[in-house]
Amino acid sequence: MPTKQQLCNMKRYLKLLFAASIITLFNACETDVYDPEKIENTKDLVAPADFDWKTTQSLTYSITSKVNTVISVYTDRNCTDESLLIENFALKANEATEIPVNIPAYVTSIFVQYPTTDGQDVLEIKTNEAATRGNNKSVILPADKEIDKFLWNTHYHYPSKTSRGTLMFEDLYPSKGDYDFNDFVIGYNAEVFYSQIRNAEILFNDGFKMSFQIRAIGGTTPYRPAIRLKGFAMKNIEGAKIEFHTTREGISMELLKKGRGANDDVIFVINGTESLRSGGYYNTDPEKPIDKDMPVVTCEVTKDNFGFGNYDISLQYALLAEELPRYFDFFIQNQDNLNEIHFKGFTPTGLGKQSPGTEFCSEENLVWGIAVPEEIAHPAERNDILNVYKGFEKWVTSGGQNNSNWYGQKPIGPVISLK
Repeated sequence: MPTKQQLCNMKRYLKLLFAASIITLFNACETDVYDPEKIENTKDLVAPADFDWKTTQSLTYSITSKVNTVISVYTDRNCTDESLLIENFALKANEATEIPVNIPAYVTSIFVQYPTTDGQDVLEIKTNEAATRGNNKSVILPADKEIDKFLWNTHYHYPSKTSRGTLMFEDLYPSKGDYDFNDFVIGYNAEVFYSQIRNAEILFNDGFKMSFQIRAIGGTTPYRPAIRLKGFAMKNIEGAKIEFHTTREGISMELLKKGRGANDDVIFVINGTESLRSGGYYNTDPEKPIDKDMPVVTCEVTKDNFGFGNYDISLQYALLAEELPRYFDFFIQNQDNLNEIHFKGFTPTGLGKQSPGTEFCSEENLVWGIAVPEEIAHPAERNDILNVYKGFEKWVTSGGQNNSNWYGQKPIGPVISLK
């Protein structure tokens, strides 16, 4: 039979156990209590008015070399093709040269590869060393090997030489949709090349190559994808060799020519994507077969701009290469009424009846298109992107200041992975 002391200890233990149970139960209930401030849908977010929705940053670096040399720029110290941004950029001895670079917003360094007498070396440059109004100091490249002949084109790659970025659309503009951003999902890669230095014995071509992979279609409205090079005129491709390629019969790419004048913007459209839906959606329903052999369409433009008479045209290709993000106006067009949906910062092409001043953002500064510089898994049908990528909400509400690599985080909701 328990002693009096043992009974007291048992009572004390039971009281502690009861108190712990109450606290645990309270915490569990508190977690489940409705939080009126918790946002569960993207459509309820309010983004800062000056938020541009960009996941990349455009920086300019001033670099000086003591010798004539040629450099390539990467986002990875190992200088892999997957991180190659700029290939064969010529530097003249003792001249500060400004080099525009477009990199993911979360990247904090670029890596400049250059030839040396012993082979090659790499210089790391921090993003805070980029040239600005308050900092025009040039970075000194410790190159020691003279490159007296420059026999290559300069190539700019977006998002890199061998990777694809992802373009995602909602298609109910101007209404707010379910924000799964899978109504049209496109993978993209672009390469623009030009001649920095003209060699009298060798003719270099200017041009570009752009490829688009149709990754998903989660909308039923008859939209078709298109790309406008805003500010890059038709006259710049007059006489150029233009080639189109496709990996899927019935899906093609073409240059819009009818009614386009010499000073009108270059526009390419992608046709035949409606065949992928087969009466339903394409690559958005995890319960249905997923097509990982997604069609890719490509356009290649090459133009001989050799000679002083073509200098102005050649300069346009150089600007296109170095500043492609401000030209790159990818959009979707409703084939019934010609209405368009663009990324924030771009306006309608004029092909339809939309007002030239139409802005593709809501009063809350929400958008209908998002571009990321990596290939990512898109949300499955009717899964709000806010509930799929944990960092998305803070990225939006902070105006891009926080969680700039939200798309690199592991998804916490249903997605369609196409790798």
